[in-house]
Amino acid sequence: MGRLRASRWGNKGALAVLLLIVVVNLPFVHGAWVGRDVERHGVDVTATVTASRASGDDGGLVDFRFDQQIDPDQDTWTAALEADAYDDATATKTIQVRVVPGSPNRSRVAGEQGAGVLMVLTVVADVFLLLALVLVWRRRPAGLLGLVALEDVSRARPGGRLDRLSPTTYLVTGEVSAIEADAVVLDVGTQHVRIQLGGFDNPVGYEQPAQVRARLPESPA
Repeated sequence: MGRLRASRWGNKGALAVLLLIVVVNLPFVHGAWVGRDVERHGVDVTATVTASRASGDDGGLVDFRFDQQIDPDQDTWTAALEADAYDDATATKTIQVRVVPGSPNRSRVAGEQGAGVLMVLTVVADVFLLLALVLVWRRRPAGLLGLVALEDVSRARPGGRLDRLSPTTYLVTGEVSAIEADAVVLDVGTQHVRIQLGGFDNPVGYEQPAQVRARLPESPA
C-alpha cells in the first residue's frame, strides 16, 4: 500500500517526543559513562589551581592544570566547586582530581558541583516528556478503515470528517495520503480511510483535500 502521512498527533508527534527524551538524557548518560571510565581507569592526582572566582556562599569556579605527565599540552581546565571544596582550593592552591592518564578531559574533581542537580533536572524533564508521550499516544489516529466507493472522488474544502449517512454508507472528507492503482487513502484527522475505487475515478492529487461517498465492503452497492 502507498505511503501514509501521519496525522498531527500521530507517529510524527511520538517520534518527536522520543527524540527529545534522547536529547535530554544524553548529557546525563554521557556523564555517567565518563564517570564509570574515570572510576575504573583513573588515578588520583593533585592539580594546581591557577585562578579562582567566587560565587557567594555557593562556592565558585577554579581554573587548574595537571602535571605535565598527565597533560603534556598543559591546558587549563575549569571546575565548579562546592563551598568547602572551593575554600580549600583557594587556600592551598591545589585540588584533588581523579583522571584517566593521557585523557585529561576524563576526570572527576573532588567537591565538584552539578552532578546531583543534573540528575534532578533530567528526571523532571523525563517526567514531563513521558506525560507528553502518553498524550500523543492517546490522540494517535485509529487503525485503517476500508470502504468501497459509491462515486468518483471529488475535490473538497480542507478539513477531515467521517460522516455516517446510513448504517452502511459514509461521506469521507480528508487529505489524500496515498494513491494506489484502484484505491485512495484519505486522512480524516482521527484515522486513515482506504477507499476501494472499483472503477470510479480519482482526479485529486496527493496531499490535496478530497471527498467521496463510500460503503462498507460487505454491504450491497
